[in-house]
Amino acid sequence: MSEVSINVEIAGATYPVKISSADEGKLREVVTIINTKITEFERNFAIKDKKDVLAMVALQLVSQYYKDAKNSEVELSKLRTMLTDVEQMLEEHRDKIKNIEE
Repeated sequence: MSEVSINVEIAGATYPVKISSADEGKLREVVTIINTKITEFERNFAIKDKKDVLAMVALQLVSQYYKDAKNSEVELSKLRTMLTDVEQMLEEHRDKIKNIEE
């Protein structure tokens, strides 16, 4: 996979980033989300210091990511349990069929 060098602007500052060309679109989406959140915080909370705004945005986005990751873990655990149950039912059904054929 090829790497590309791009510039992204966050909170009015430009940062050079090297990234896989396949991930460029995702990174640009993330930058848009960050800048949107910055604008929301500046407008809703009258925070002028970019450092404070960035800290609040980071806290909010990481908190949401953490919550989503935990929810995903719970859902994955439920799916694993269901899959185990289905495998057990299939084995029992196979055994019954085997006994009928004998």
